[in-house]
Amino acid sequence: MESSTNNNEFIFFSSPQFDDKSLSSSAASVQLKLSKDMPLKFCGHASGLFCLRRMPISKEAGDEKEEYTQHVICNPSTGQYGFLPRVRTGSKSVLGFDPIDKVFKVVSSNSTYSSRTNVVNVFTLGTGEVEWRKIYSPLDHYPWSKGICINGVLYYLALRLHATTFYIVCFDVRSEKFKFMDTYKFTHYTTRLINYEGKLGLVRWTAYSESIMTMWVLEDVEKHDWSEHLFTLPGDKFSGFVSVVGVTATGEIVLMNNSYHSNPFYVFYFHPGRNTVKRLEVQGFENHGGSRVYAFVDHVDDLTFNMNSWQLHQDVLPRFESFNKSRALSLLDDV
Repeated sequence: MESSTNNNEFIFFSSPQFDDKSLSSSAASVQLKLSKDMPLKFCGHASGLFCLRRMPISKEAGDEKEEYTQHVICNPSTGQYGFLPRVRTGSKSVLGFDPIDKVFKVVSSNSTYSSRTNVVNVFTLGTGEVEWRKIYSPLDHYPWSKGICINGVLYYLALRLHATTFYIVCFDVRSEKFKFMDTYKFTHYTTRLINYEGKLGLVRWTAYSESIMTMWVLEDVEKHDWSEHLFTLPGDKFSGFVSVVGVTATGEIVLMNNSYHSNPFYVFYFHPGRNTVKRLEVQGFENHGGSRVYAFVDHVDDLTFNMNSWQLHQDVLPRFESFNKSRALSLLDDV
């Protein structure tokens, strides 16, 4: 699934994964348009839901001004959306899903780059909660990367106070417990977190300067046991700069165009064993040049989660201006 933002419009394109016989597919396109006085940015995806976050809102608190933010949860499959109560602004927010209890949670850190803390706010969706809960991490940290949820565990890269090396933060969505892992052996600022066959994968690859992509896969979280994989990617097969999105169930590495101005817009499927590349052209981006694009390989339509039952107490309840569903065509070819 790809979502692009342009002038406070969010367009979600979804397509089934292709098999060797597929040349084209009718992909669903969902467009959500918000009022321009409520700028949002993408902050998380889990299972079938997306989490967006409003830019900081100033609020008087005695003699000082405090900044708050507001989160929007949307389900492109049903067109439903919900606004969470305001919460103190921090650096990052992530969306997690517990596959055992079938519960979604939004996790929002209070840390900023210059002021790191161990205070974390948690909101559980669909349980009748009307306010955020505060929990405390064993270590203060500043979330650096976007999070990824795999089998009920949220992972993200973070920096400790006065530290220059990264940690991997592991947050169990069900128990709300934290674990930390050192990453000094293999991470730097270009490292990307992906889902590799149900395990956490760390990818380091600079498309314009390297043909070898290095991937580390977390085999045992308790023992901090990692396996290392090297892939030789045919750089001449890609159109422009690309970045790694994830890995399909059949072992294909998925990459997408880095440029937000790419027209046409491509997603690539690289099969390491066969050394083949398939190129997927996603049509429908023509009128959205300059948009920010995100891609996911593990999106699952969720038609059961009901956001209409939420009872939220808020000062202001913004609304989407429009919601439209249409069809887009995806074309697959060999390169």
